[in-house]
Amino acid sequence: MYTTLIGVDIPRFGDQRRDADAQRLLRKQMYEHLQRALEISDLPWAASYVEDRGDGALILLPSEVAPTGAMDPLAHHLTALLRRSNRLASDLGRLRLRMALHVGEVQYDKHGVLGQPLTHLFRLLEAPAFKRRLEETPDADLAMLVSQELYQHAAATGLINSAAYRPINIRHKESRACGYLWLPPAYNAGC
Repeated sequence: MYTTLIGVDIPRFGDQRRDADAQRLLRKQMYEHLQRALEISDLPWAASYVEDRGDGALILLPSEVAPTGAMDPLAHHLTALLRRSNRLASDLGRLRLRMALHVGEVQYDKHGVLGQPLTHLFRLLEAPAFKRRLEETPDADLAMLVSQELYQHAAATGLINSAAYRPINIRHKESRACGYLWLPPAYNAGC
């Protein structure tokens, strides 16, 4: 099935200061915010395939959903929800997210999903350059990395603000790729 793939990760989830209660709270908030942000963005949470990843999640949108809807609208809505809930949060209770987006053909078996697009999605999500960019912007609650294939399609259609994305080189495991980084508007601005 050709679909939009969304991978989400909570940075520093395994911080030794985050006990089971803190991790449980972060996971609860992550799922609540993801569901609400998808719904606000007119993306069907209930019809999507959602797989728990411990410190994150994998979401596959139904094949009939246009992938560009998961870019700018979703990132802006998710940022607003995170900012609101993090306003009074402690350092340990602050939820920050890395989110990667890709498109492609995935297969299902009795254990879940598989395929090269899924592997590529998680290479993007786990790329050291992506992690570093979020670390370099400590006030940002969300960083989104979009695959080159999805970015080029979205930019060509004019359905995203392509100026809000910055290319970064991805080198992780056997993957060598270009991704396009989106940070909340205050963090992409110049001087």
